[in-house]
Order: sequence, then structure tokens, then C-alpha cells
Amino acid sequence: MLWCALAAALSAGGCVPDVQPKIALDETTVVPAPVGLVFWVDGVGSETFNALQRAGKLPNITRYLIDRGVTVRNAVASLPTITYANNVSFLTGLFPGHHGIVGNKWFDRHRLILRHYGHVKTYRKVDQNLGPIRTIFEALDDEFTASILTPVRRGATRNIDNWATAGVAWYFRQHAIINRLTTRRLELIARAANAGGRWPKFIYAYFVTPDTVGHADGTTSGRYVEMILDVDRQIGHMCKALQAAGLLDRTVIALISDHGFVDTPKHWDLAEYFRENLKVPTIRKSYGRDEPFEQRAAHFANARAVVVTGGNRRTNIYLRAADHWWPRPTEKQIDDFVSRPRANAPYGVLPEMLARLPATDLVVVRLGAGSVRVQNETGAGVIDRVVRGGAKAYRYRVIRGTDPLGYASDPKAAALMDGGHHAADAWLAATAGTGRPDVAVQLIELNDSSRSGDVVVFAADGWDLGGDEKGGHGGLLRREIVVPWVWAGPGLPGGASISTARTVDLMPTMLHLIGRADAIGGGLDGVSIADRLRAAAGKD
Repeated sequence: MLWCALAAALSAGGCVPDVQPKIALDETTVVPAPVGLVFWVDGVGSETFNALQRAGKLPNITRYLIDRGVTVRNAVASLPTITYANNVSFLTGLFPGHHGIVGNKWFDRHRLILRHYGHVKTYRKVDQNLGPIRTIFEALDDEFTASILTPVRRGATRNIDNWATAGVAWYFRQHAIINRLTTRRLELIARAANAGGRWPKFIYAYFVTPDTVGHADGTTSGRYVEMILDVDRQIGHMCKALQAAGLLDRTVIALISDHGFVDTPKHWDLAEYFRENLKVPTIRKSYGRDEPFEQRAAHFANARAVVVTGGNRRTNIYLRAADHWWPRPTEKQIDDFVSRPRANAPYGVLPEMLARLPATDLVVVRLGAGSVRVQNETGAGVIDRVVRGGAKAYRYRVIRGTDPLGYASDPKAAALMDGGHHAADAWLAATAGTGRPDVAVQLIELNDSSRSGDVVVFAADGWDLGGDEKGGHGGLLRREIVVPWVWAGPGLPGGASISTARTVDLMPTMLHLIGRADAIGGGLDGVSIADRLRAAAGKD
């Protein structure tokens, strides 16, 4: 009866009115200055965002953020372009290859667990899998902090995520209600602030619906754009509420997304291909979270491959080339994993077969620590990394045929293909305008995690690799990698922009801008771009 009552109420929409929240702070409630607020909008690429903004369809984001702040024109998401990987990168300042959450699904070959966060019982389990790293909430453990709806929230003082409302709305596809719930939860934060005598130093608010609708309906259905426009309306409500409470000018606001979207009318089941075409015993379903190790060992001993597709456009392939799962296969073991004639396969039978599939954009083969081979049907290249004096440098060279990354056709990127190693920022600047921005750096960093595949397959435009949804992400197309990112608040110029940054820079930049640079710590992949934002003009 309760379920039915909730469904009826949510369907009516009356229980969550589409109105500006009320922030009524007591006179004794302390507001630290400045404070930070992140609007994380899931699944919006820069191309779509910019088109809507230019057409005047995002009036609130334009008024309260773009006109008052600084836009990152080429904001590069972390690889893989998948939600959980980027969510953790936002909050920790680490690439997925270093925080270990390499997707919404991943296989731990040491513990023999195939994780999957896409269920009611597991979507918040990611906090338990982060390891000894710090979230921004934990960096601010001496402050009052709050999260709204986000699945990653370890260390936050106040987590607002009520499954009885948001979960039911999600189940019944009441997407606008989910957006309103994110907005109205500012009222709960205000009550908590009055109860504790202080407003949060940092708030992290999540708008999930563009991603949900993008998967189900694609980006051309109209529903996807409707969700983005609705998020704009909700951000308007929230900013007006902050302004009415005297908080807007004291708040550093960042609007950011984790990935763009690609319509996927064509489908290729890569796990099925391994089982049926290659005759490799394969596991694809999550297993092992609650089972004893002996049972997990017996389960995975029956397979020689674990094939995990995330976002539906990127597949991690884990191979067992020895008696046990824990040894990583060598380059030769990967190349010779399946037995086929070697004609026209100079760089490995298995990778060549995968590269020739119609659904494949790029195949990445792990060569060892700090080195990967990238290949498609027409060519292959090698990316490797060296560390000199504590600084990383990267080299990319074509070893056969045409350049699979396409850098050779771009003058700036081609200039770095001189046989030498170059700094990460040089690669970012040189490749920002290409079809694969920052890929030469980030594929190596992703390769550092044992949770990343021995072979990784990225889908071609219009294809997914394991689902039947109308839209997906996780691939290496520019519209999946480049995302909107806007900063506004005290000390930042209005209507300005900077050229490039990585979204992994969010955590240290936010801490810097809210006066807590002391909490940034060391060992991060992200860097503070606060000074660049403060000095921004029309272009940098």
C-alpha cells in the first residue's frame, strides 16, 4: 500500500512542486565565507550544452553562472567517460587509474569480485571501494559539508538521499520530480544548518536525469533536451533561493558534467562474441560481493575471460592466461590468446580480430606498466610514459599503418609525435581541439589500475558493445570527452573563459577558491586552476 501511495503521489506531481526552495536561516546561523557548491549534471556533452546555451534555452545557467563567471572551453573528462569513474575523480582529484573506480562495473582479479553499482542494493557501495584516499568531504572533515543524491559521499557531514522518494520517482520514470527533489533539498540543508548553527562550507548536488533519459531515449527524442532544460530551471530556483538568503555572492559555484552522449542505434554484444564466436568461456555478470573466497575462486575458475561493458560504449576484457587470475597476461599472451591464422595480424590475433569488428573504434592492449598499444583496423601505435625528476612525460609513436588516434593529421598534436616524451599539459594543449583530446595521457594513467582490462575496446560512433539502449557513453569520441564546466562566485570575472582544463582539477580548485588550499594535500593528478580562473578574460 505504501508503494502504491508513493507512486500515485509522485505521478500526480503535487508532492514535489516545481518552485523555488525556501532558505530561512536563523540570525545565529554562521555562514562561512566563501562557501562552495557543485552542480553535477550527469551526461551532458559540451556540444549539446553550447548549442542550447547559444539558442537562449539555458537562461538561468547563463544568468547566474556564465555571465557571472568563467567557462572552460575545452573541459576534458577523465577516462573512461563513465559516471562513477568521473564522480570519484571530481571528489578526489585522482584519475580513475589511481582511485581504482574504473567504471560503473569492474573486475577485481585479486579478490575475484565483479563489481556492479547499477542496482538498488549496490549503487552506494562505491564508498567502500575507494581505498586509502581522501574525498573533498574528508579533506574538509573539520567543516560542515553536505551531499544531495550523489552515490559517492564518503566523509560528508549530511547525506540527503531518500530512496522512498527519489528511488520511486526513478522507477516510475518521473524524471522531473527527481530534479525537483534535488532542488528542494536545499530546504533540508537549511534546517540542518540552523540545528547545527552553521551553513555548509561545501555542498555537492547531483542531477542524474539527463543520463537516465539519454540511455533510454537517446539524445534526439526530445526528452533528453527536456531534462537539460529542466535542470536549467532547477538551477535557477536554487540560485534565486541562495540570492534571496544573501548567500549567492558568498558562494563559489561550479557546474560540471561527467561525460557526453552518443546515440547508439547499432548494437554488438562483445561478451556474446567471446562465447559464441571465439569459444572462450566468459563471465559477464556481477558476482562475488557476498560469497566466500573459495566459492568465488571456483566460480571464476570456470572462465578464461571476464568481459565487462560500462556505459555500453567501453568494454574491459580481463584474460586468464595462467592457472590463476591474479597474474596479468603478457603482451604475447594477449596477442596469442585465441588460436587463428596469423595472416594479416602482425600485432596479435585477438587484438586484430577485435579491431576489425564493425562496432570497434579503438582497441587498447596493455603492454606493461606505463605502456599500451592502441590500434584499429588500419594502424597501430604505442603510448609510453617515463618519470624524470618526479615529473611524468608521455610519448606516442605510430608503429604500423595510419595513426589510430588521428593526431598525425593535426599540426599541433603531430608536433609532439617527434619521438620524444612530453609533459601532460603539453599533450592537453596540443590535442584539445582534436577528435581525441588528452587520450595519449589518460590511457596510460588508466592503465595503472589492476582493475582496468588487459584489453579495452572502445565503440565506434553509433554502436554500443553490450546493451540495447538508444544512447550510451564511455567511448573516445570528442563529444563524449569534452563537457561543460563553468565557475562563478566571489573573485571570479564575469563572462570570461579559459581554454583547457581537466575535470579532475575540480577538487583542488574548489578547495583553493573557498579558502581551504591547506586541505588540498599532495599526490593528486588534478591541480588547482584557481589562479587561471581569477585572471581569465575573453580567452587565455
